[in-house]
Amino acid sequence: MRIILLGVPGAGKGTQAAIISQRLGIPALSTGNILRAAIAAETPLGLQVKDILARGDLVSDDVILPLIKERAEEPDCAPGYILDGVPRTLAQAEGLDALGFGIDACLFFDVPDEAVISRLSGRRTCRGCDKAFHVTGNPPKTADVCDYCDSELYTRPDDELETVQKRLRVFREQTAPLIDYYTERGKLKVVPSGGPVDQVTALVFEALGIS
Repeated sequence: MRIILLGVPGAGKGTQAAIISQRLGIPALSTGNILRAAIAAETPLGLQVKDILARGDLVSDDVILPLIKERAEEPDCAPGYILDGVPRTLAQAEGLDALGFGIDACLFFDVPDEAVISRLSGRRTCRGCDKAFHVTGNPPKTADVCDYCDSELYTRPDDELETVQKRLRVFREQTAPLIDYYTERGKLKVVPSGGPVDQVTALVFEALGIS
């Protein structure tokens, strides 16, 4: 099964991608994780997009599409894959179609902006192992210290309040049109995602027709 996850930053796409991946045995291809790994490794791609991500802007299609195509052609993607973070614009969606990405379903995670701001502004990320925590929803055992590797927790630049608000505006302007794009193609499945993780997971599997 080949699935697109669509929704504002902080809608829960990454959490559900991991659950779907484990259940179906297909990889979750997160552009955010791939790009952040490139930044940490200081690869040419990482240096190119470091400032773009920190500002909350979109990475250009000539970087994103070849990156995803290369990853989707690896052997572990043969049974299917989950696209998390792409497409973000109509041009990207059309570009994926042109590259031969056959999509079975597009899940749209519908969540109020207020909930997203709360989720992201409270998120803390480990500098060592990149594990994510939340000051109220999933706090570490010791404040500002990772439970897994004892490294420092910090607020990513793209989780700062002003950046989150900008990312929401960018979504409304550039990504929301994809809702109509995949609706017209009979691929869109709306998943209300303001509730607890297990409740959202049940709605995801229902939308995918998985019991």
